[in-house]
Amino acid sequence: MKAAVIRGTQQIQVEDVPTPEPGPNQVLVKIKYSAICGSDVHRFQYGMMNSGSIMGHEYIGEVVQSGADVTLLNEGDRVVSGGGEPPEGISARTAGDRYSARTMGLKTPPQGGFAEYIVLDEWRPLKIPNNVSNELAVLAEPAAIAVHAVRRSKFSIGDSVVVMGAGPIGLLTMQVLNAGGAGAVYVSEPATARAEAARVLGATVVMNPTNEDVVSKVLEISGGPGVPIAFDAAAARPTLQQGLEMVRRGGQVLVVSMAWEDVDLLTVEWIGREVEMKASYGSQPIDWRTVLKLMERGLLSKQAMVTDESFIGFDEMQSSMERLMKPEEHVQLVLVP
Repeated sequence: MKAAVIRGTQQIQVEDVPTPEPGPNQVLVKIKYSAICGSDVHRFQYGMMNSGSIMGHEYIGEVVQSGADVTLLNEGDRVVSGGGEPPEGISARTAGDRYSARTMGLKTPPQGGFAEYIVLDEWRPLKIPNNVSNELAVLAEPAAIAVHAVRRSKFSIGDSVVVMGAGPIGLLTMQVLNAGGAGAVYVSEPATARAEAARVLGATVVMNPTNEDVVSKVLEISGGPGVPIAFDAAAARPTLQQGLEMVRRGGQVLVVSMAWEDVDLLTVEWIGREVEMKASYGSQPIDWRTVLKLMERGLLSKQAMVTDESFIGFDEMQSSMERLMKPEEHVQLVLVP
């Protein structure tokens, strides 16, 4: 089968690799779509994957072969890449008291979704509801991250909230907040295409941090004290500091993005208001199930996120990863193996 294989820092090559064979309790999935995640781009950009690794975790596909003991899935089932409840003794999330997202995956070259096929334990993937399109379902994994972030936050129905960054995670977080009854969602995003996507998908106000003071703007539109919660989905150098400045006394910044370089932090600006920062990473099975229900009910949309221009072939992987290192015109790119 064909796969996009990491061969060094900022080097990804299309190669022929062996098609995996499912074990007794595994299924072989033919990948339909595999979206490129910001974390894939970071690992490509900073050389944080072993040579020989096949990245990609935001994929959907069809079960084409089942192991002898498989009972949960049938050939022909459409599935997302995760969300299943693990058997007793197996954790659905990465464990470890000193777990580091930066070094994850360095020890063993994984086989991910930037390939034509993948083998999964039968418990891992969830079936896609019949009325959910493939183009929407490919957003299930980042949407589960957004649901998990909102669940971990202090968000309450009616809150006015800021989302910094209108990449896929930010746009999906905004949609989850709106589905959950947010009073308003204010979005900060400098890239034109992503800012427009935020408007299309229901942002109350979209701010451009390159030509306006977003902290002052949030204080103005919130009536003075600031918002109760700001979600940092950008991991840009100024966004954590901006978030901590724009939340009100006792407010919260929920970090749902990974900064791979130093960020600004000046505590004297906000320590007196006893604000807090909380991190959110990954997702749990309940988050995936929630996402598929939201999709099934029409509460999450692919509009302005997955468009005809989103889809790429293997021959465009290197150039696409390079472009996404500084995204301007794209919201989401999706590999069609």
